[in-house]
Amino acid sequence: MEGQAVFITGPYTVEIREIQVSDPGPDQIQVRCVANGICMAEVSVFTGAEPHYPATAGHEGVGIVTKVGREVKDLKEGDWVATGRWATVENLPAAGLARLSRPPADPATFLIEPCACIVTALYSYDLTAGDRALVLGAGFMGLLNVQALAHSPLAELVVSDIKGFNLALAQEFGATEVINAGTADGQVRLEELQRQPFDLVVEAAGVEETIQMAGALTRSGGRLSIFAWHHTPRTVDMGLWHTRGLKVLNSAPGIGRDHNVNKMQRAVALLERGVFNLERLVTHRHAFGDVQAALELAAERPEGYIKGVLLFD
Repeated sequence: MEGQAVFITGPYTVEIREIQVSDPGPDQIQVRCVANGICMAEVSVFTGAEPHYPATAGHEGVGIVTKVGREVKDLKEGDWVATGRWATVENLPAAGLARLSRPPADPATFLIEPCACIVTALYSYDLTAGDRALVLGAGFMGLLNVQALAHSPLAELVVSDIKGFNLALAQEFGATEVINAGTADGQVRLEELQRQPFDLVVEAAGVEETIQMAGALTRSGGRLSIFAWHHTPRTVDMGLWHTRGLKVLNSAPGIGRDHNVNKMQRAVALLERGVFNLERLVTHRHAFGDVQAALELAAERPEGYIKGVLLFD
């Protein structure tokens, strides 16, 4: 059948191309995408920070099964599942595919893959009851971290960012303290906290300033999670990291594969339970045909922008 898919063809250039999609193979399903998140991974390709062209785009989708291969037993037409590309229709392997127990009330706020990244990260954080945690950066993924950590038995959950709108959400989601690092008072407070360093520091901003301060805010023997994707080399105080004996974690989505769970299916369960709630985080919705403007806005990230979603219906 005919469909359409997005290709990033160069810096700040995208194309919507016609594609041909065959019937699903014996162990595949065919899915019609309904909503798909705009991740900073796609934005990085779009802006040229990660120049790989031409590139297909998308990995945060949710959609409806429209056809089922003859050997597929656990899925049926009409089921809601996680999808991949920014494409109107695609075939996916059925094995291990995350399935929703019911249709989502708002598909735009049911983005499974980013929540699965947090499931993976939590496994790496090795939390102990009574830990003190600091999240540096309250963008979309930072705030998902806050939502998850707020359901953990922490003594403190402190969040730092430079955007007041994002910090207000962090406080709403359960942060015990928020710090505006863009103010003089915020910088003073962060310096004070270096004398009371944390058991866990999650670096979720992806900028030079936060990665430099993160070590000084982590206690001796504590865990420093590099959650954000840094696209350029950074300079850190390796002597401090060494003498404090920090456990430095690269909490990237691909880690924890030795942890024998279906992180996508667990993310579905947490979304359906409300542990992850994207209603306040999805701030911008775009028609599939407006993908160029959607990516430009995601790259700009003006005040009040947290997450954009492409809608296919």
